[in-house]
Parts: sequence; C-alpha cells; structure tokens
Amino acid sequence: MLVEINLLPKKEAKKSAFLLIVVLTVVLLGILSAILFFQGRSMEMEMRTVDKEIETIQKLNALQQDQLAGSAEKNSAKKLKAAVNWVGQYSVETVPLLRNVIVLLPERGFIKEFEYSGTGSVMAVFQFDSSRDAAFYLGSLNQAEWVKEASILSVTAEGTEEMALEPERDEGSFLPRYTAEYEIRFKQDYFKKNWGADVEGGEGK
Repeated sequence: MLVEINLLPKKEAKKSAFLLIVVLTVVLLGILSAILFFQGRSMEMEMRTVDKEIETIQKLNALQQDQLAGSAEKNSAKKLKAAVNWVGQYSVETVPLLRNVIVLLPERGFIKEFEYSGTGSVMAVFQFDSSRDAAFYLGSLNQAEWVKEASILSVTAEGTEEMALEPERDEGSFLPRYTAEYEIRFKQDYFKKNWGADVEGGEGK
C-alpha cells in the first residue's frame, strides 16, 4: 500500500519564516542606521557649538589682553612720570655730594664705602688712623653747612702690620686702624642751589 506525503505547505512556511527574518533584519538595520545617523548629526552639532564657544572665549581673552596691555601702558606711563617728578624734586647729583664728604676727611682718612639711595641720607664707611680722627670727622660733618645731622653707627679697630717708625716699637708691630660707619643726612636744597658749584672746605662758593 502506498502512502502519499504532501510537503508543499511546509516549504511555504519555511519561505515565509525566511522572508520574515529578512524583513526584520532590514528593519533593524534601518533603525540602527537612523540612530547612528542622528547621533552623528547630534555630535556634529555639539562639536560646532563647542567650536563656537571656544572661538568666543578666544575673542574675549584677546579683548581682555588688549585691555590689560592698554592699562599696563597707562600705568607704566604714570609710574615713569611720577619717577621723573620724584627725581626732579629729590635727586641730588652724586659727584658734588661725594666731593663734600671727602673734602672734610683728615689727611689719613679714607673712604671705603659710599651708599646714596636718593632719600636725603648717605651711608658711608671710612678708615682712620685713630678713633680721635673718627670723632673729629663727625664734628666736621655736623658743622658743615650742607649737613642736617650726622652720626656714627659703629667704630671697629683692625690690626695692620706695618714698619714701626718709632725706635721703641719693634719692627712688624701691629698698628690699629679704625673703621667707622656714618649716617649723614644732608640738605637737598643746598645741592640744588649749588649744583655743579666748586666745593671748598665742604661748602659751595
């Protein structure tokens, strides 16, 4: 006895399932492509926005730098003008001042350091043969017409090996030298009036 088997419906079912899978795959790919497309557009728009913000910040930064540069130039001009005015009011030529300081020194007095900062006072260090010479020089300063006030800040004795000139001293004996530091406050108006004037005995002619 023969049995007939009809397989046609099953083939149609397989074809339908295959077509459904293909359709679903295409749909999913389309959705995925759309998602990627929109995400790409969104990222592109965000990048453009960020670029615009960066450009705006750079322009603002350049503007601020220009404003700061202009302000710095104005401040520099003001400071320069103030410095020029200060020099005109308070500066004293160093050479006449130094000449007045030196001319009062005793014969064996030597200047070692001289510091003038333009504030109306001088810090100077001198070397003398004796402490009496240091005191005498202080008196000469305080009597000078151009000095407001002078004072000794310190006096130190330093031994110096020299050939003794007196018979009772041995050769190679140590003779003291005295180093004295002075602060000298001077009259600025005096030097303005006698600018470049010759100095004689610590006073301008």
